[in-house]
Amino acid sequence: KAMTNTWTMAKVLIRQRFKTAVNTFIVTIVAAVITVILVYLAGSPKLSPQFIYSMLSPYVLFGTIYLFIRLTIKQEHTWVNNYYRAVPITNLKLYAANLFSTAVNFACYSLAEGLVLGGLEFSGRGMHLPAASAWPEIIEGFIIIALTCLFIWAFVSLVHMLSVTIMAFLPETRIRIVQWGIYLVVIVIASYLFNQLQRLLFMPLHTYNFGAVIAVFLIIFTLISAINVYLLEKWVETK
Repeated sequence: KAMTNTWTMAKVLIRQRFKTAVNTFIVTIVAAVITVILVYLAGSPKLSPQFIYSMLSPYVLFGTIYLFIRLTIKQEHTWVNNYYRAVPITNLKLYAANLFSTAVNFACYSLAEGLVLGGLEFSGRGMHLPAASAWPEIIEGFIIIALTCLFIWAFVSLVHMLSVTIMAFLPETRIRIVQWGIYLVVIVIASYLFNQLQRLLFMPLHTYNFGAVIAVFLIIFTLISAINVYLLEKWVETK
């Protein structure tokens, strides 16, 4: 079927990146199993779900960071790939499909790891759901994390496309200097945003307007995405 709509393109990109998500999941599980066996043979207390949980958790964290970076790299390669840019689809649809496929694969991995950790927690301690009063803050935290991931992916694309656009007009001798300048600006902005996000996540729900926070996130994300689509349309060339 011709890739002439967003959903068809998204399915192609999801399938291509799903292997990376699955492999990352498998590696974390295998690494945890090997660690459990080695620690147990070295004289650890008897095996228990809590023990396995404690061994798996660090690998899940490292796997999550690794997959996030890998998916980001694959997403950025798509913008300058001759194959995808030659597909008869608008740049807006390509942009939406690319971000959506990245988000879906990351969500699938996170869900799979969450189910494994949740299963271990349930096996060891039984079902202990949070109090009803805690659910709004838990849901709010998940929403903010999801929006933050989307924002980071959009922001990385903006930096990448601006870099490609700027460097296209520079002589070879200036490219390296400009690259370092862009990296420095990105580090400063990213540090500021991370600090603000950290403060937001640890603030009680009643101390700020959650709806306003979501609105600001969506407005900024939409503006960045609009710029990205424009750069993709007018300036970003394939390699």
